[in-house]
Amino acid sequence: MPASSHPHGIRPGGEGGTTPALAAVVNAIVHALGAYGVSDVPMPATPLRVREAMTAAMEGDA
Repeated sequence: MPASSHPHGIRPGGEGGTTPALAAVVNAIVHALGAYGVSDVPMPATPLRVREAMTAAMEGDA
């Protein structure tokens, strides 16, 4: 049955499964870099943000 809330009758579904994956990836990055003193990487975890988090942790700014 088409959805009455969408002009084309489309029913959303799949987004709910992807949302927790974002936090899981960031937690994995923080866990992997914990030995270097990294305790947080802001989302989105771009290579630059990961590098900045590592640099701050090594300098004692974290």
